[in-house]
Amino acid sequence: MPVRGVDYDTAKKVALECEKQGFDFAWLNDHMMTFGAPQVSFLECWTTLSALAAVTTKLRLGCYVLSNPFRYPSVSAKMAATLDAISKGRLDFGIGAGWFEPEFTTYGVDFPKASVRIEQLGEALTIIKRLWTEEKPTFQGKYYRIQEAYCTPKPVQEPHPPIWIGTMIGRRRMFKTIAEHADGWALSSLYLPKPEDYRREIEELGRHFRESGRGIETIKKAQGVGCVVARNERELKEKTKRYAPLKLSYENYATIQPRLEGTPDQCVEKLREYVDVGVTHFVFTFPDDVTLEPIRLFGEQIIPAFK
Repeated sequence: MPVRGVDYDTAKKVALECEKQGFDFAWLNDHMMTFGAPQVSFLECWTTLSALAAVTTKLRLGCYVLSNPFRYPSVSAKMAATLDAISKGRLDFGIGAGWFEPEFTTYGVDFPKASVRIEQLGEALTIIKRLWTEEKPTFQGKYYRIQEAYCTPKPVQEPHPPIWIGTMIGRRRMFKTIAEHADGWALSSLYLPKPEDYRREIEELGRHFRESGRGIETIKKAQGVGCVVARNERELKEKTKRYAPLKLSYENYATIQPRLEGTPDQCVEKLREYVDVGVTHFVFTFPDDVTLEPIRLFGEQIIPAFK
């Protein structure tokens, strides 16, 4: 589950409870500010992950997902290799083309059109993988270049940390890049398709995999899910009133985060529908995670149903 906290102590507390309760990973968002509330404290993901790597032992750590335009690819590769070493091989390397234009404008980062950002991501992943696996690679592309660049130490994981590519708006334009580079596909929690629609997404992605000479079964598939879970119907009603869904609106784009809401048994039933159409991982966002109660409830009553 992604950890988003007001302060590091909160993030640490949530990550340690996730590890205790049997969650597979803790992923942080790579954003500069909170949607709709830029004045609210928001931790930078890489530095926070490095701190969490030092206090956890089993939990895999990653970003959901890195915004490629924020960092030059060789810098991202070096940071990732270092974090994989610090965590003793527990990094999941999630990356995407970037999408939330207001933070690019606010922080002075160039925001080219989507087709350019997708091309940049493909070049970036070529550089990153070569830095992780070659001694001193050279690359000259349309957008990026490196010249006999060393990246030592190399990542602990071989041949390299798993690469997850995240998508949201215009996701199908990313399918070719996913088929060429990714070990996992992570769909944003701001878009939760119906199970039958997810099946069609997988079928379309599979076409790109066949064209690249890979089988769709070789990739992990993660669906982001906003989640409100409660022990009974009364508590569920109270929670859904107390914690409103995330609302995001800018220019011509507006969405309300779809959510999974239910008791443990209801959540298991709904999640199985997605497992049946190909989802292998879920990335949960709990609006009340700082209480630790939903994490414990999930660990006690929902995770065991999928083992």
